[in-house]
Amino acid sequence: MRFLLIALLSLCFLKLPYAQKYYGYSDETLTINSSALEQSIDLKLHLPETLQHSADSIKYPVTIIFDSQHELIYPHIVYSIDLLTNESQVPEMIIVGVPFTRSNRHYLTSGKKKEGDTLMGIQKTEHLIMRELLPLLQEQYKASEFITIIGHSRTAFLVNYLSAQHSNQIDVALSLSGFFNNEPLSLDQFKAHITNSANFPTPFHYYFTAGTSLEESLYLEQGRQLQEVLANEQLAPNFKGHFSEMPYANHLTNYWNSVPTILSEVFSAYNRILNSWFHEKTKDRKPAAPIAEFKGDLQAAGQAIGCELNPSLTQVFSLAGEYAYQQKDFEMAINFIKFGQAYYPNYLDFDLQIIAFYQQLNDLDKVEQHQAIYKEKVGRMELSEAEKAELLKNIQE
Repeated sequence: MRFLLIALLSLCFLKLPYAQKYYGYSDETLTINSSALEQSIDLKLHLPETLQHSADSIKYPVTIIFDSQHELIYPHIVYSIDLLTNESQVPEMIIVGVPFTRSNRHYLTSGKKKEGDTLMGIQKTEHLIMRELLPLLQEQYKASEFITIIGHSRTAFLVNYLSAQHSNQIDVALSLSGFFNNEPLSLDQFKAHITNSANFPTPFHYYFTAGTSLEESLYLEQGRQLQEVLANEQLAPNFKGHFSEMPYANHLTNYWNSVPTILSEVFSAYNRILNSWFHEKTKDRKPAAPIAEFKGDLQAAGQAIGCELNPSLTQVFSLAGEYAYQQKDFEMAINFIKFGQAYYPNYLDFDLQIIAFYQQLNDLDKVEQHQAIYKEKVGRMELSEAEKAELLKNIQE
């Protein structure tokens, strides 16, 4: 486990000013003046730690979580994703929390129209997500086109509706303690949709869960009914349905119980990369070209999941630590850090780690060269002089 300790210590060297209460994600507010809702709405926004340091070409998958107003459930879900990200079980992603109030939750997930409106309430939410939020994230926040949506109870019905309307744009849908047979989507309509190959030009994963408590009995019954459809109908080849019964979960606890397990499955190919390196590749055989092989593993995992993947900080620091301290190959360790820098060129901990490795090699010329690079990067940052001076202490100690 020494490689993991090295990685975690490395990640603690530097924390730049960043609105943050989670370890690897910011905690911000994104305000949208929504034409669809005819009012402004404040969304929760959690940007990955590396986004502000990343290359222009880097993109991040998006996860949209409905019901972010819930003060107990929502933070648990984000903390779970934060932990999974830090452990490289899931890639870094852009997380958005969409709130609902007591007064609008039913309307904005229903087929009802207010007097004078041309859109149903659920269509207004649809336009907010698909026409306003996602384009904004892709234009301003480096969001990729890989989209995951997560909802519970009434917002699980919203997930079902969005899945039926936009199965060519959404990649993963989590419908937790959800229901059917409400306007404007019935179970028969959903069944017809998921059996039509034309609706799924690309892979689509639909996860639905229910608890086994009495409180969940209605949702469990409907989940089992849909599972019968999945087991016995000829489904679209690109549609993959996954049903889980969560033992003893109550209605609200089923929400946050389900999410980390499902996301771990969705991104399992990503998690297997680092596992395979430390349990197979660096023990049973020595890769002839480690950087190229790791990059190939990343690409293969991306193809399996359906999106282009970036290496995590834990992956980069862990492999660099393995080669430096276990195999005494500091040059390869430096190469792994430089591989990470191709994705996150302004992540200063990488520069500090390179300096530390060259100090181990007693290569003072390289130490001075990379100290100068570090100083130049700090000088370009939009920070106060006091903050810059604090960062520069890292190479003066």
